[in-house]
Amino acid sequence: MDNRFSAQPASGNMISSDTVGLKDAGLPPFSDKELASFRHKAEKPLYVLMVFINVALIVTAIICIILAFYDFGPFTGEAGDWVGERILGGKPGADTHIEVLAILIMLPIILMAVVYLYYAQYRANSIRITEKNFPEIYQVVEDYSKRLGLTRVPKIYLTQENGLLNAFSAFILRRQYIVLLTDLFEVAYLEHHDLESMKFIIAHEMSHIRLRHATFSYQMSILFANYIPILSSALSRAREYSCDRVAQHLVGVSGVEPMLALIVGKHLYKKVDVEDYVNHCRETRGFFVFILNLLSTHPIMPKRIQALLKGSGSGRLLF
Repeated sequence: MDNRFSAQPASGNMISSDTVGLKDAGLPPFSDKELASFRHKAEKPLYVLMVFINVALIVTAIICIILAFYDFGPFTGEAGDWVGERILGGKPGADTHIEVLAILIMLPIILMAVVYLYYAQYRANSIRITEKNFPEIYQVVEDYSKRLGLTRVPKIYLTQENGLLNAFSAFILRRQYIVLLTDLFEVAYLEHHDLESMKFIIAHEMSHIRLRHATFSYQMSILFANYIPILSSALSRAREYSCDRVAQHLVGVSGVEPMLALIVGKHLYKKVDVEDYVNHCRETRGFFVFILNLLSTHPIMPKRIQALLKGSGSGRLLF
């Protein structure tokens, strides 16, 4: 079956590229001040804190490694054994300072190798969206790149992941790309012909690129601090809120329907009574709901949808 869509489609379930991007055409790029106003108020403070912790961890580790070469400090003796066994999971009697030095050197190299391996996987096993393959979606990406002030249009890949509804932005060194999963992509082409929801999802992922979340330097700046569970998940939730807000202003829709699709699937999300669901959201509270949100990298859906419906301000990170 031919998956290329012409400007004048031959069947009703295809989307004309003539109608895509008209609402966005000619609009000026967002200013830095506008983008800053879309960010969650806690995002930058949390990021600065994690950068500080990351640097402190690295400096402390280097100092302790140097001291250990002189048989002194917390990486030697019983303290060194405890760190090696309980924290690093090493064998008793191992040289803890050597293990820590190897981690400091090898972890960034492993990270780089992993991100390039994933990039190779998507290049090899995906359809790249271009001017000829799904040109309507490519036009959206091109228009949003201009409005977000991106210097280059990110590559966007379409792939199948066993029915998962998801999309994400990723990176290699000095370059970013977006992956859309097929089942989520189909909302724009098959049952509901819902290009607006697809545009919101794309805008959200492109916002991660514009706000520099999906960059190698950003991830390196918080690499070791990311292992602090509650703090790292709080920063991740703040980033999601920020990108939701940018996407709302970029697309001009609430973004609630794409979230509902993630909850009930691509076939049923149009049938959900939003008002009834919002009432349910207000009742979704309690200690274990708080703990669940606290440990989650994305805001739980009741909080996320309530933030989307507000249309401005910052979503709730905790309560």
